[in-house]
Amino acid sequence: MVMANPKRTKQGNFYLYVDTVVLTVSREKSLEPKARLQVLVMHRPTAPKGKWALPGGLVADSEDLPDTALRIVKRETGITVPKADLFQVGTYGKPNRDSRWRAISVAYVVLISEPETPAPISNSDDARFMSYRRLRDESLLEFDHRTIIRDARRAARRQLEDTPIALKFCDSEFTLTDLRWVYEAFVLDRVDPANFRRKVEQVKDFVRPLDSLITFGSEPGRPARLYTAGKTSELNPPVRFRRKLRPR
Repeated sequence: MVMANPKRTKQGNFYLYVDTVVLTVSREKSLEPKARLQVLVMHRPTAPKGKWALPGGLVADSEDLPDTALRIVKRETGITVPKADLFQVGTYGKPNRDSRWRAISVAYVVLISEPETPAPISNSDDARFMSYRRLRDESLLEFDHRTIIRDARRAARRQLEDTPIALKFCDSEFTLTDLRWVYEAFVLDRVDPANFRRKVEQVKDFVRPLDSLITFGSEPGRPARLYTAGKTSELNPPVRFRRKLRPR
């Protein structure tokens, strides 16, 4: 019996987008907390004043999704992100997520330690890094980008728990306090210093102690030992912290 070839049914009137969450950690160590999580956002020329969005746009016909992410971030913010550091957060497709048309978005997140100064090229009249805590205000973001940013932070936090990616935000020589501040930025809460030290030291070759001490910079008190990055690519055991039940 000859089987009939299945016919493809065209589903029209919807668009496939890529949105990208670019995260960094502020280095203003005088702030409380000692480091703050920052998110790259842009302003569309047609958007209301004070309404921000993630860099995002349509996928070209012959374009891979990560390539779309790189192209759009560069176009709308002027910042170049490394393709190898992109990882996917999820797919978002609620019918009412965009009032203009049916839009489905694949979201990526990328962590950058020393980003360039935002300078939009096109499709954007402003771009800047804003505090993650500030962007929890629903009135500041368009579409469902508040949800995407929340999910991206959670995905990035898991990366910090399972890989040494937090070291991207440290100098070549650093104290455990410097490293703890990075974790606190993503956890959005204080991390007990003694508990943090114990967890870090349990992971083989996560960090390597140096012979030198530092008597200034991190926190007042006794001199702190300096460390450098180890060689491991996986944290075993993971550096996990108890998740709070309150919303973040």
